[in-house]
Amino acid sequence: MKKNWKLKELSIPLPEMPEYPSLIVRLLALRGLTTPEVIRDYLNPDYAKLHDPFLFKDMQKAVQRIRTAVDKQEKIAIYADYDTDAITACSVVYLGLKKLGITSLYYIPDRFTEGYGMNTEAVRKLHEQGVKLIITVDCGINAVAEAELCRELGIDLIITDHHELTGELPDAFAVINPKNPADEYPFQYLTGVGVAFKLIQALNLNGYEKWLLDLVAIGTVADCQDLVGENRILVSFGLKVLAKTRWPGVKAMLINAGITNRFDSFTLGFILAPRINAAGRIKHAEIAFKLLVTENKDEAEYLATELNDLNRHRQMLTDQILSEARGQVQLIVEKKILLVSGSDWPKGVVGLVAGKLSEEFNRPVLVASAGSDGFATGSARSVANFNIVDAMGFAKQHLHKYGGHSQAGGFTLKHSELDNFYQKLLEYAEVQSLNIESPVLDLDAELAPADLTWENLGYIEKFAPFGFGNPKPKLLGQGFKILDIRTVGEGKHLKLKLGFGMHDVEAIGFGQGALSMSLRIGQNISCAFELTTNEWNGNKTMQLKIIGIKTND
Repeated sequence: MKKNWKLKELSIPLPEMPEYPSLIVRLLALRGLTTPEVIRDYLNPDYAKLHDPFLFKDMQKAVQRIRTAVDKQEKIAIYADYDTDAITACSVVYLGLKKLGITSLYYIPDRFTEGYGMNTEAVRKLHEQGVKLIITVDCGINAVAEAELCRELGIDLIITDHHELTGELPDAFAVINPKNPADEYPFQYLTGVGVAFKLIQALNLNGYEKWLLDLVAIGTVADCQDLVGENRILVSFGLKVLAKTRWPGVKAMLINAGITNRFDSFTLGFILAPRINAAGRIKHAEIAFKLLVTENKDEAEYLATELNDLNRHRQMLTDQILSEARGQVQLIVEKKILLVSGSDWPKGVVGLVAGKLSEEFNRPVLVASAGSDGFATGSARSVANFNIVDAMGFAKQHLHKYGGHSQAGGFTLKHSELDNFYQKLLEYAEVQSLNIESPVLDLDAELAPADLTWENLGYIEKFAPFGFGNPKPKLLGQGFKILDIRTVGEGKHLKLKLGFGMHDVEAIGFGQGALSMSLRIGQNISCAFELTTNEWNGNKTMQLKIIGIKTND
């Protein structure tokens, strides 16, 4: 869908900060960063400024219970979900407990036969194995029945989660969740692995926990939470740890993907996370967990290769289901919320399909897979300022189970209720006045030729790590003159040389090779772009990463 360009407006006057270039002052102010101390914290993330984990009201109880279990050598089980956030969280807790001298059990439900979250059958299995303490990661906040069963069986339950509470709070031994209304933890946007890390941090492992930060960074970026506050600190330091990771499984994945020196949020979100996710989407997430915690190099190489193969299969299935789902969308494209379903769609890829359709059509999308048992299971992805969990809550009389957070969720319902559920969602969209317009490409600032400096680029690079809530600045440049046009990558990508004032600058448009046919040398254009560097054969040059082009004549 073609996007309209819009230059962002500042709601406040630009602060006087002569120590920074004017372009950088504007970019910082657009992020709400207007005072010297706040800007210093942003440009120089400080590990020491992580919040005290004991600000969680139940953290002391949880730590004492774990210490007691360690002293008594009781059986501890970690109960996880099956996505990257949960698998990294499970690994962080497992490795932390191992450092304390306990090799814990773990339980990761099967996406296809058990679905998301805790279930009573799994709790009974753990009880039969003699488990006295269950620690959930990235799940459990809505496990009321499972918490009650734990009490009946004499199992203490520590819930670590970050999802929204959709009903009453489970009666657990301890609940550690920044979204718990009964809690007052100062940062609400931790991921599941972030909450798990706070638990391990509270156990005081004499600095060992810092070696877990690469796993924390992978899960945090994968879960698409805003990279601000504690998340920014965790990912910033996690990337430093990733460059010297001690985990054979992470090393094997990097080698398998051909990554030697690119340790940034792209590597976390687009190289490592999809491979970890592929296990649970196609086969079983236990494969990814074993990879992350193994100490054996040969096992790591074997499992990394298996994940790579699963990820390729996942990509093929996603493309296939996306094509089928897009055909259904065309029949309801005028609706403010889109819901599509299929009887043979793999549950492991419906969330990916929902995300791609939401981005393509700029509206909330729900994708469901109907099973032979009469139930349909699905995933939902939303757009900014529309809380999809609240929307599902409005229609909960038609649901068997649902949960998630504002921009992504999951649900299960009887297939016969699908139409009623959809109508209720559409009603909620009207109640909330959800307005679907042509998507807008928000541009942070207009770049003048004088702003094209290494100093400005250096500051922009310090805005990293980039991701949700902290995107790379998108800039507007007008009056570029095309000096050269070619394509690279077998015609897939557009490569330009542009004149801009007194500067000649290289530009690349990934996936935009077809534009070469409609452009000509000497033509004047406007560009939406990101300012980046290109390194080749030891040479480092400034480069524009093109997002869009408009011709001026």
